[in-house]
Amino acid sequence: MQPGARLLKSLLTRPIFLFTIILSLCPTVPAHAAPSPATEREWLVMLYQNADDPILEGDIFIDLNEAELVGSSDAVTIVSQLDRYDGEFDGDGDWTSAKRFLVTQDGDLNAIGSKMVKDLGEVDSGSPNTLVDFAVWAMTTYPARKYALILSDHGAGWVGGWNDDAPKAESSLTINEIDQALAAILSRTKVAQFELLGFDACLMSEVEALAGVAPYARYAVASQETEPALGWAYAKFLGGLNANPRQSGADLAKSIVKSYIVNDIRIVDDKARRAFLQETGEETTVTAKALGATMSEDVTLTAINLTKFAPLMAALNEFAYTLTMVDPAAIAKARTYAQSFETVFAEEEPSPYLDLGHFATLVTKFANSPKLTAANKKLQSAYKAAILAEVNGPARPGASGFSIFFPTPDLLVEVGTAASEQSYTAYASRFAGASLWDDFLAFHYTNRDFDPDGAVLDLLNPQRGRKALLRNYAAPLLTDEDLVSTPGIDTELTMTPLEVSEEEITAGDTLLLGTQISGENVGYIYIEVTRYDEENDVYILEDMDFIASEESAVQDGVYYPLWTQEDMDDFVYEWSPTVYALDDGKTEAFALFEPSVYGKTEHDTEYTVRGIYTFADSDQARYALMSFDGDLTYKNIFGYVGANGTGALREIRPRKGDTFTILEQWYEQDKTGEWIITEHEGDTLTFQGKPFTATAYESYPGEYSLGIIVNDILDNSIAEYVTVQVVEQ
Repeated sequence: MQPGARLLKSLLTRPIFLFTIILSLCPTVPAHAAPSPATEREWLVMLYQNADDPILEGDIFIDLNEAELVGSSDAVTIVSQLDRYDGEFDGDGDWTSAKRFLVTQDGDLNAIGSKMVKDLGEVDSGSPNTLVDFAVWAMTTYPARKYALILSDHGAGWVGGWNDDAPKAESSLTINEIDQALAAILSRTKVAQFELLGFDACLMSEVEALAGVAPYARYAVASQETEPALGWAYAKFLGGLNANPRQSGADLAKSIVKSYIVNDIRIVDDKARRAFLQETGEETTVTAKALGATMSEDVTLTAINLTKFAPLMAALNEFAYTLTMVDPAAIAKARTYAQSFETVFAEEEPSPYLDLGHFATLVTKFANSPKLTAANKKLQSAYKAAILAEVNGPARPGASGFSIFFPTPDLLVEVGTAASEQSYTAYASRFAGASLWDDFLAFHYTNRDFDPDGAVLDLLNPQRGRKALLRNYAAPLLTDEDLVSTPGIDTELTMTPLEVSEEEITAGDTLLLGTQISGENVGYIYIEVTRYDEENDVYILEDMDFIASEESAVQDGVYYPLWTQEDMDDFVYEWSPTVYALDDGKTEAFALFEPSVYGKTEHDTEYTVRGIYTFADSDQARYALMSFDGDLTYKNIFGYVGANGTGALREIRPRKGDTFTILEQWYEQDKTGEWIITEHEGDTLTFQGKPFTATAYESYPGEYSLGIIVNDILDNSIAEYVTVQVVEQ
C-alpha cells in the first residue's frame, strides 16, 4: 500500500516582474512603418485583452509588449484593446482605463510604445457589445484579406469567462454571448469568416465552447487545461506571420501551438530569462530548455480545423447514441478514470472536464462492445481530422485535444434545471442543438429516451447556422419530474468497522488499519486523518491521501487503481502520524495537502492546498489553490473568480508582499447533530520574494480520528472511522 509519509522539497513562487529588452533581443522582423487606415493588408490581428483583473493585468500588459517586439508591417496590421485594472499592477504610468492601440515595433517591455488610437475610459470587457465595438472598429479601419481575433482573459470552458467587475459587478461573457457577438461582427463588417479565432485563456478547448464559434471561423486555438501566466509566445508567432504573411490560418494556428511556452521571449532570451529567474527567486543559471520544460509540465494547446468540426460532431453523436446500448457501469468507470482538467465548479466534486478522446478509449475498453468499438473508430478518425496540432505536458498525458463536460449526478442537477444559475444548455445552446451529448447525459442519469436523429448539424454551418435562434435550443436539460440517479449501476458499498492494531501510538511509530469492503464499482479510496480540537470542540482535517491499489492500471499514461476481490476482502493500510507545514521564510503554518491526481507511485501523485490569496497593492482577495507534485514541490497557484474554487481561473505569479491565508477544514456538528465540513481561515503567509518551503513533522499528541473513505464510480461514498491516541515518546 502507498505509505502516508511524503518527501518534501522547497516550493517555488513566481512574482510578477518587469524588465527592459532592446530591439536586438528580438531580431526576427525589421522595423516597419505603421499601416495607414483603409488600405487592405494580408492580415489583421486583433488582440482583445481584458486585463481588468488583479491576477492578469501585469501578464497581459507584457503580452502586448511582446507583440510590440514585432509590431505591424506592410502586410500585417496588429491592433489591441487593453482594458486595465485599478489598484494592482502599476507599470507604464498606472493608467486604469481601456485603450486602443495600433501596435508598432518597440523594444521596451516596461512601457507601451505603440500609437494610442483612443482612450475609451472605463469599459465593460465582459459585455458582448464591447467586443463587437472593438472588432468592428478594427476591421473597418484596417481591412485585410484575413482576420484573426484573439481573446485574452480568464476562461472557464462552456461557462465562458472574460470577467470584468468594473464598471458592472460580476460581468462576464457566456459562450452564447461570444457566439452572438461574432455573428454581429461579421454581419456589420460584411466579412464572410474569421480566418482564426484564438482563446488565450484557460479550459476553452471544449467541444461545447468550440461549437459556439464553429460557424464564424475557419481555424481556432484553445487550451484544454489552465494556462500559465506567460500566455502565448506572441513575439514568436507574430514574427513568423510578419516574415511570411501569405501563410493560412491553419499555418498560424500551428505556429501558435508549436511556440507555446518554449519560445516565449521570457524563456528563450538569456537576459530576459535571467531577469525572470532572479525575480522569482530561482537559480539564474537555469537554461531555456530546462525552464521551458518545467513550465510546460501541465500545459495543453490545440490548433483546430473548424471546417472539420461538423463531421466531428456527427461522429460524436453516433458515439453518444451507441453509449446508450452498453453497460452504464463501464461508462461511469471511464468517467471516473479519464484524464481530467481543472474544474471551475466546487472542489468537492470531481472535475467534469474530461478529455474526450481518452474517455472514448477507456469506455470502449471497459464496455467490450463491437458496436461501440466501431463508433469509437469513426470518432477517433474525425477527431484527428479536426486537429491540426496539439501539445500536452507530461503531467497531462491523456490530453488529446478536445474536452467534454461529463458531470456527476449532483453537478448535473446544479447546471441542468430551470433554476440553475449556470445552465449547460442556456450557456452553450448551439452545442445543445447540434449534439446528442446533452441527450445522452439525460439518458445516462434518468433513463430518458431520446431521438438519435434529433441533432441539428446545420447549426454549425457557416451560412445557415448563424441565422438560428439559440433560445430554441436552450431548454433545461432536466425537468422537475426527472429523478436523477444512474439506472443500471450497482452502487451498494459496504464496509466492516475499522480494526486498528494499536489504540495508542507514539508519533514515530506506525499502526495498521483493517476492514473488509464490498461493492462492484469501487473507484478511489482515501485515508483521512483528523485531530480533535478540544477548545473549539471540532475535528481539524490534518491529512488526506489516495490509498493505492497493489497494482495500478494505465491508459495513455494516465494511472488509476485496479482493485481486486482480494484487496477488498483483506484491506490493510499502514499509518504513521505526520503533518505538513508551509514556511514563507518568516512564518511557518500547518496546511492540508489534498490529493488531486492519482499517480503510479506516491511521487507521481499531485496535491493542492486551499487558501485565500490577497494582493498587496489592491487588497483584492481571491480563492486560490496551490498545486504540488508528489514530492510536494511547488508547481503553481491559481486564483478563481468565484468563491470556494468556482468560476474562471488563471495562474497567479506572486509578488512580494502578497499573502496566502491557509484554509482549514473542520468537522463540526450542525444544529441537528450531524457532522459537516466547514472551511475556516488559518494562518497567513507572506510572499517574501523567495520560494516557500514545506516540512514534514510528527503529529502533536492528542486524540485522532482515522478514516477510510471508499468512493464508487459515481462519487457516492462510504466511510468508517476509528479513534486513536498519539502520545509523546
